Amino acid sequence: MLENNKEDLWKHFFNYPRKVYNQYILKMTEYPEYIIFDKEKMNSNKEKWGSHFGNDNPLYLEIGSGSGNFTNGLSERHKDRNYIALELRFKRLVFSADKARRRDAKNILFLRRYGEEIQTFISEDSLSGVYINFPDPWEEKLKNRVIQPSLFQLLNPLLKKEGKVFIKTDHDGYYNDIINFIEKMPEYEVVYSTPDLHNDAKAEGNIKTEFEELFLCKHNKNINYIEILKIK
Repeated sequence: MLENNKEDLWKHFFNYPRKVYNQYILKMTEYPEYIIFDKEKMNSNKEKWGSHFGNDNPLYLEIGSGSGNFTNGLSERHKDRNYIALELRFKRLVFSADKARRRDAKNILFLRRYGEEIQTFISEDSLSGVYINFPDPWEEKLKNRVIQPSLFQLLNPLLKKEGKVFIKTDHDGYYNDIINFIEKMPEYEVVYSTPDLHNDAKAEGNIKTEFEELFLCKHNKNINYIEILKIK
């Protein structure tokens, strides 16, 4: 049960108050330097994320960041880049922020926001890259997939020319479907793909997500990987 700021906090996430709240909602407020959940604050930074980070370094986005292993790993490896990661689950946001704080990261930020809303808080021609790892394949409802032509149409004004979209999936059909529809999009080109990332030359530089670590421990399944370049 939230004790402090309950009356204000619930308005960010729900349409009406509840008797019991997820304890991690309040915990998010303990990481103001790493978590933003207020939509107005996000939107106000649309044209000035560089000012937020205090530099003009390239900006990268992860959609669906889980507990933050991947983006934290990237931000540690590339301190000359800024990273914004989107995640909806409160607990995962807190875990992500805690990892960033423990190493005093300066180039990473977690937002509680839906991916389809990115045009309201990311400005045009500002993203150097976008990461999407292990999205739900929605085998019975393909229209619900995150990665489809409409996503690239949404990203198109935001992604710089020669910016990249990086994708990992354990679903072979999803992998092939993405490659097939990208071939029909004149603005984009698949510049690298492999159906077996962990036995590929790219394996050495791969940063595993929490899901990937778990999946590799329990299943002997290939991981598909795609790099898509914006050419126009």
